[in-house]
Amino acid sequence: MLFPRLETAPITLGDDRGKVEILYETDRVVLKRSSSSAGVFRGLHRQIAPHLQDKIIRVISGRIIDFVTNPDDPEDPIWHSEIGPEDGWVHIAAKYAHGFYALEDVVFEYFCEGGYMESAEESWYIAPQVTEMLGGRPLLLSDKDQHGTPLPRPLKQAPDHVRRKDAE
Repeated sequence: MLFPRLETAPITLGDDRGKVEILYETDRVVLKRSSSSAGVFRGLHRQIAPHLQDKIIRVISGRIIDFVTNPDDPEDPIWHSEIGPEDGWVHIAAKYAHGFYALEDVVFEYFCEGGYMESAEESWYIAPQVTEMLGGRPLLLSDKDQHGTPLPRPLKQAPDHVRRKDAE
């Protein structure tokens, strides 16, 4: 067949914060859709070499505050930007740890170049800075995200051109 059909069924994982659907996964690419309730914070995460992942992300519905930083650069702040459906796809380079806060119920898609490897994932804890930025609003976090390595860096608003183009 010239255009073979992909014989994959989505895998759905969920908890009280929302769910993630693994729509397609190989050792080279991953396509996921997640839904999160308002108040959920996910991240910061990245994978280390040799299992790096470049990502493109987009918000299908709702709004998020997106967070990125290069954990290897102690001078890099934690950049943040509000993203909604009108912003389209946003590129997150593999060197960046990434996370987001759901301002409202949100559906979010991400495409990763590079397969997922749990043993290669790093996690950083930035809940104190995010809580302060949000005026003390509580965050709904996973156990993994609550126990990430503390990353005591300042938060900084990303310029519009960075949000739309990526800070590579």
